Amino acid sequence: MRLKAFALALFLPLCLSLCACSDAEQVKLKAPYSCEVTISTDADTYSGALKRDEGKWTFTYSEPEEIEGLTISYEGDEYNVKLGDIEFSDDRESLPDSAISTLIISSLDSATLSSDVKYTTNNDTVVAKGVVGESAYTITFKDDIPTSLTIEGIEVEFSNYKSEE
Repeated sequence: MRLKAFALALFLPLCLSLCACSDAEQVKLKAPYSCEVTISTDADTYSGALKRDEGKWTFTYSEPEEIEGLTISYEGDEYNVKLGDIEFSDDRESLPDSAISTLIISSLDSATLSSDVKYTTNNDTVVAKGVVGESAYTITFKDDIPTSLTIEGIEVEFSNYKSEE
């Protein structure tokens, strides 16, 4: 009898938590929008602003101080990097897949545009799980607004989301 009660105590919370989740529809981010981003890796923490216009992403770092003002823009198949008076552009494919800004932007694009993403809902949040390149990601959305992203040991928090329509 104790064994049955113990098993029930273990499995009941699991069953209840699974019942709270269900499949969800694809998330729809409305462009243009902007938000603040905090990125944490094992070694460093970065912060900045992310902006999405139709067909264009812009990420501007505000911390750490050494790269404050560094702006990376993605438009079509090209990217542009600017820091102070130094600026260069190149083909987007020349960037490594592991570049932090590339991982963030590719994950957001994938979660909102790809059909190969698994969506689940739990109360008022939607969790999108997918893969960009060879990197698995998880993005949490609330009211179609990204709140967090985990990919390749990188934790990203999104805040102060503003629709710019």
